[in-house]
Amino acid sequence: MNNNVTNTSSTTEVSNTDPPPPYTEIGSNLSYQQIVIVPPKLKDQPILFNCPVCKEMYLTRVQFVNTTKTHMIAGFIGGLTFWCMLCCLAAIPYMLPTFKKAEHYCSNCDTLLGTYSVL
Repeated sequence: MNNNVTNTSSTTEVSNTDPPPPYTEIGSNLSYQQIVIVPPKLKDQPILFNCPVCKEMYLTRVQFVNTTKTHMIAGFIGGLTFWCMLCCLAAIPYMLPTFKKAEHYCSNCDTLLGTYSVL
């Protein structure tokens, strides 16, 4: 390696006349394996689910919750049946789980695992 060092009164200059080392691809022969974990599809019934908090497989606890769509359907039914005094039919969306959102919770630690809605 040829290094020329010149010392002047206040600065020191170093000049390198050799070219830099060649760049080689490092790790070009490496292969990667990607693991994709697909959670099971949620339904309106309890399913076996691997809880990310507990790290165990448990049967989920399902809780049905009213949503904005539930209220909109009830209002629509009430508006249609108001003229014939059958507006009590507007309570149907609040009674049937089909019109609600199913929230799946871990039965061990009560962590929300996901939601499922038919609508």
